[in-house]
Amino acid sequence: MENLALTALADSLKSAMGDLLIRRVIQHQPSGFIFQTRSAKVPALKVLMHTPNPALYASEAKLPIESPGSDFLMILRKHLTSAELIDFKKPLSERVFEFAFKTTVPSKELETMYLVIELIPNAPNIILLDGERRVLSSFSPITPQHEIGEFDAYALPAARGKIDLERILVEDVAELTPSPNSLAGGENWLVSRVAGLGPVFAGEILHRQRKSGRSIVAEIRNIVQEVRAQSHAAWLYTDLPLGHVLEQNDLRHLEKAIVSPIGLQSLERTHSSRVFANILEVARFYFDELESRILLEGTKLPILRDLRGVSKRLVDREKRLIREKKKYEEAETVQRRAQMLSSSGMKMDQRYENVTVMDYFAEEPQEVQVPLDSAITLRENIQKMFKLHQKAGRGKQMVERQLTAIHGRQGATGEQLRRLQAIKDWDTWLAIADRIAKERRGVDPAADRAGAARRRFRSLSVEGREILIGRSSRENDELTFQVAAPDDFWFHVADYTGSHVLVRNPAREKELPENVLIKAAQLAAYFSQARNSSKVEVHVTRRKHVAKLRRAKPGLVRLLEFKSITVEPKNWLL
Repeated sequence: MENLALTALADSLKSAMGDLLIRRVIQHQPSGFIFQTRSAKVPALKVLMHTPNPALYASEAKLPIESPGSDFLMILRKHLTSAELIDFKKPLSERVFEFAFKTTVPSKELETMYLVIELIPNAPNIILLDGERRVLSSFSPITPQHEIGEFDAYALPAARGKIDLERILVEDVAELTPSPNSLAGGENWLVSRVAGLGPVFAGEILHRQRKSGRSIVAEIRNIVQEVRAQSHAAWLYTDLPLGHVLEQNDLRHLEKAIVSPIGLQSLERTHSSRVFANILEVARFYFDELESRILLEGTKLPILRDLRGVSKRLVDREKRLIREKKKYEEAETVQRRAQMLSSSGMKMDQRYENVTVMDYFAEEPQEVQVPLDSAITLRENIQKMFKLHQKAGRGKQMVERQLTAIHGRQGATGEQLRRLQAIKDWDTWLAIADRIAKERRGVDPAADRAGAARRRFRSLSVEGREILIGRSSRENDELTFQVAAPDDFWFHVADYTGSHVLVRNPAREKELPENVLIKAAQLAAYFSQARNSSKVEVHVTRRKHVAKLRRAKPGLVRLLEFKSITVEPKNWLL
């Protein structure tokens, strides 16, 4: 919030703080304080020492996170609890608020105390002064720009070489008569010469000056007069529509929003705007929203970082397994060589460096030369090749199982990332905070639920795929409509009553491996009234295509779409 907006905020606060008395001081985050009051119009003042967006505004919103109290909090409580406000002011050219309190501290020197709040973007601070305006304590060290030492009387930060707004209001300042070269610098030229002007209001002044043809000094006076007038509206300007920024949780654009007590003509075509009742309302809405979202993203960040690390490690592992799988697939070609050598007609007990054989596996038969190990016989070379082929087959199966498991973990991790990134409010975050804490301690709630499901239902694993089987009608309903995910595969025997069979599909694959498909269907056929039939038809679909009929008995469902497979009943649990 720029200085002129802070001036309008100070004027609105001053008119509402006639009977303000400090009831309690709360530190609701490491760089934020709430001064609770006994005033009906301003029940609380909130101070945020965030760079580059420090703020002072009327609000008592306290986020649901704990923050340890600092030594400075204890000092504020000691001197300002039950203190009564006797004066409040803000210099027109400075981003500084000054409160004067009559305190209950039984010491003559401290009967009056001053609280100075400096909202300087790169060095915000809260400073407590005694009755003689000497620095008693501060939230951050006093900056050299104050040009004061320890226990010296407080002085405002020096604005060297700039013209105060107070002077412009009473004098015709010749230094602000622009030359063509200076106007080329735009608002930067004006900001560098006038204390208390930021780039937004400087741009507005120059925009109005170009349209009206009046002097820069006249436009500055008009702007200050508008800002200090009692207005019944205030504006919040954003690069994109505010609703979109909040929906997308776009902190980058939200941090660049502009709070203004007047309508800014220079931003009408480039920015979206929302109108509020007054400057107090827009400040409360904007800074509470910004604070809440920044702290929530900061709370989510360590978990998101961990999940992204897990996802990267899974991708690296997947790449290594794919390379291994390719190596095993290449090794499978040795079976063809062994078969060609077996039918080559060469003497099996002889040793050869290479053998020329006819390759009938190619598109057209052709002669190829197969290199051999001359230290062993042809028969031993062939046996070695067959063993290598068998080993490659076993290795390929193992790699495929590991890839399936990794794909499942990638699906689960990706889903966790999507869920966390979609959280935009504290209520949702707190609702899942316990589960997330378990995940960070190494307890996977999904695995915990899966383990509980395996204990309640019949279960087995086929090629790394988890299969769950209901035991009764009520368990069938629970398995299908509470345990199953939308993309899990669902099986049930056709035209008979029987168990619901579920095959987990965390990677959201479109098809099941044929072996898993057949075994799951055989289990659905076995755990049904058609168990003793030689061939049984089984319906296969996704869980999302299974609907519960209204007022239907437990276990009775309707399939929106399905495929059928005919299998022999078989109990793979044995």
